[in-house]
Amino acid sequence: MATVPVYCICRLPYDVTRFMIECDACKDWFHGSCVGVEEEEAPDIDIYHCPNCEKTHGKSTLKKKRNWHKHDTGQNAEVKPVQNGSQVFIKELRSRTFPRLEFGVEHNFVTGE
Repeated sequence: MATVPVYCICRLPYDVTRFMIECDACKDWFHGSCVGVEEEEAPDIDIYHCPNCEKTHGKSTLKKKRNWHKHDTGQNAEVKPVQNGSQVFIKELRSRTFPRLEFGVEHNFVTGE
């Protein structure tokens, strides 16, 4: 009888609907919700250590930010910008509607024709 591999501290099998992150030390995979990592935060993590590996390898480290001005949204600090191209970005984009334009793509913005 074949066994299904299990992951994370919860020891459940892989679930495509849940965000997971790999520990850079032990190479195990963890559900973000089980280890306190949100999917939106993952692109900013340089080295991730799971709760077990944190004890021997130290805390996870974040990537060094360049161009901080690009991340200044002028919004409340609790509202985080969404990473371009991420699943959250795509979901957010699909949920939006855009007003219909009065002119076609061929409209010339210089001449107005």
